[in-house]
Amino acid sequence: MKLYEYLIQYGAAGGDRPFYRDDDSALSYGEALREARRWAHFLDAQGVKGKVAAFYGDNPKDQLLFFLGAEMAGARPVLFHEYLKEKDLSELLAKRPIDLFLSDRDIPALSLQKDGDFYVRHPGNHGGGAGDFGVLTSGSSGLPKVLFRRDESWTDFFPLQNEIFEVGKDSRLFVQGSLAFTGNLNMVMGFLSAGASIHLSRRLLPRTWMRRISEEAVTHVYMIPSKLSPLSRSKGTAEGLKYILTGSQLMTASLYHRLMDRFPKARVILYYGASELSYVSYIEGKDILAKPDDVGRPFPGIGVTIRDGEILVDTPYGVEGISRPFTCHDLGKIDGEGDLHFLGRREDVYHIKGNHVSKQKVLAHLLMEEGVEEAEILAEKLDNGDDRMTAFLVGSPREPAELVHSLSEKLSPWEIPSRFITVEAIPRTSTGKTDRRRLAELAGRV
Repeated sequence: MKLYEYLIQYGAAGGDRPFYRDDDSALSYGEALREARRWAHFLDAQGVKGKVAAFYGDNPKDQLLFFLGAEMAGARPVLFHEYLKEKDLSELLAKRPIDLFLSDRDIPALSLQKDGDFYVRHPGNHGGGAGDFGVLTSGSSGLPKVLFRRDESWTDFFPLQNEIFEVGKDSRLFVQGSLAFTGNLNMVMGFLSAGASIHLSRRLLPRTWMRRISEEAVTHVYMIPSKLSPLSRSKGTAEGLKYILTGSQLMTASLYHRLMDRFPKARVILYYGASELSYVSYIEGKDILAKPDDVGRPFPGIGVTIRDGEILVDTPYGVEGISRPFTCHDLGKIDGEGDLHFLGRREDVYHIKGNHVSKQKVLAHLLMEEGVEEAEILAEKLDNGDDRMTAFLVGSPREPAELVHSLSEKLSPWEIPSRFITVEAIPRTSTGKTDRRRLAELAGRV
């Protein structure tokens, strides 16, 4: 099934039913269908059928309607991250398969032409290739890539995904931020497939999120842990919330307990996945606390094996052009109960006193310690070739001697960091990744 066909189905059958609501506007299914068709008409006039059309804008409503309208017009839509700078955009248009670039603002360096409310450029004539739409990688290790997917790589999985997350036509999803992030877009489309409603906020105001979750009777929240953290500190509760869906980052014990205080009836599900693969495995509730580096059992129909320490995934729900089984070069192991343990990337394995040490495993246990809100590890190479770990902790952690004693009950002596430094916040880059240069500067001052 095509993604836009869900909107046609529900827009025609129940046009007055709520579909989308953000901080400033709301759309019924019927209104959204009409808006998406206007987008399709506009894009059809640009000659986009069979071509790759990219949209650059920070309004999620525009992102969503563009995406659905572009598919209606026979185009292959891609949403560009709004944090991309002019230089990044220029390189993307020069090096990636983009036929039409559409922006909600003028970008002088790109020589865009105004067309109605938007600015347009036709940078190439690539067309062709497999896939119905594209998703942009984060670009954390260079220029972002465009990964192409068939609609079925998502839609065939939605029935299972929605069954596990208990999503139905009366469900209400709350999500924060841009739909250019693949996780947000996938979750929104999954709820659309069930005829549910989408509740979205562009604002970085956790107290507003909490108020809306309560007032709008939201049933599901989808956010990464770094956004759940400020939400969990907001005043109030929402007993109607049924599910908190999260991934991409590790959960902390203190965050889990705060979430349970704010949302006492919610089930927390932490998933493991990748842009190339979609969902791979998931773990629920207190198991997250009992098994810090465990990412649970694979979803039904997903095969997971370990080869040379790397996680290999055999799935029909991946992007086009990859071999299967596929590896993102993540390290892991499968325990006797069939659970997958995520141990990070190969570059995050340190050598200490003749032993291999997984940074991810150490981090997972640090985040379960009392008073720890965030954590990061920096490794320093010593003259003898060994690595020495420094742990950076946010929150109100215990004294180093107490931390060492507590960690020694779960980790081997060589897995315990040599230093613990408490900081106000883990420094981040514009993409949300750890700024390791600034961490090194912090370590040098102590």
